[in-house]
Amino acid sequence: MRVRFVACSLALALSACASAGTPRTGGHDPDVITADQAESTHEADAYDVIQTLRPNMLVTRGHDTFGSDPGIVVFLNGQQYGLVDDLRKIPAGSIEEIRYLSSSEAALRHGTGFSDGVIEVKTK
Repeated sequence: MRVRFVACSLALALSACASAGTPRTGGHDPDVITADQAESTHEADAYDVIQTLRPNMLVTRGHDTFGSDPGIVVFLNGQQYGLVDDLRKIPAGSIEEIRYLSSSEAALRHGTGFSDGVIEVKTK
């Protein structure tokens, strides 16, 4: 009886851990826009692509109490490029991938100072 209880408890614990992790292959990542998705919108620039497919990427998550928060920062091909309005300068046809990083993800990849997060754009 005790062995059965331990075995069931172990199986339950392992199944709970197995459900976490990467997104399912059938779904899409809400923080990523691929080249195919960008092209399917027929929009002119990166800003309009994001506005059409993932408008939540453009929403700031709050206000910095110190007044030094620039908003969401844009990186283009790994280099700091500008702010959200600068996405209008990136032609939609040149997009390979757009990825939103939360403030904590941005801090790990690009350092501190991105309290509203980062939009990374990779071009072809």
